[in-house]
Amino acid sequence: MMNIMQTIHTRKTCREFTDEPVTREQIQTILEAANAAPIGMHDYEAVEFSVITDRSVIDKIDALAGPNAGRMGTGPTYKAPVLILISGEEGGLERGTAYCNAAGIIENMALAATDLGLGSGYILGVVKALQSHPELFAELGVDEGYIPVSAMTLGHAADPAIVTEQREPTVSNFITHFVE
Repeated sequence: MMNIMQTIHTRKTCREFTDEPVTREQIQTILEAANAAPIGMHDYEAVEFSVITDRSVIDKIDALAGPNAGRMGTGPTYKAPVLILISGEEGGLERGTAYCNAAGIIENMALAATDLGLGSGYILGVVKALQSHPELFAELGVDEGYIPVSAMTLGHAADPAIVTEQREPTVSNFITHFVE
């Protein structure tokens, strides 16, 4: 296992996956990290996950979003063997909390994936497409009153450097203002 700063500096978006399956144990570890994420007002009932491993369902989602929605001509899920869909209560969309909750959840899951040596990606293209097709929600495990707000791809990276090589640490990527 890496220390937290190593994991943070190593985590990168993976856009090419192998066909090697992700184990149920690995998925459980990633869901454990998701459940440790900060959630607005501790309202854990406002969020639900759909873990999709059925290739035909993932391909259907890719087709909805369009082949150009992802880089490398593979569609927005990059042919990942696992797609984790995060849905939030409809009321959380207007306030923005559903998206804020999803951001923290995705980052926790991505860090856990990196720590496990798995590739991951934070994707939005499929969410925009899915929000326009509520008739698919039940098939995707999205309960009534919830709407997909984010998604993460997960799998074994085709290029091992994605999950092993660290970026150079920096504090200068963002403009930072200290108000003292």
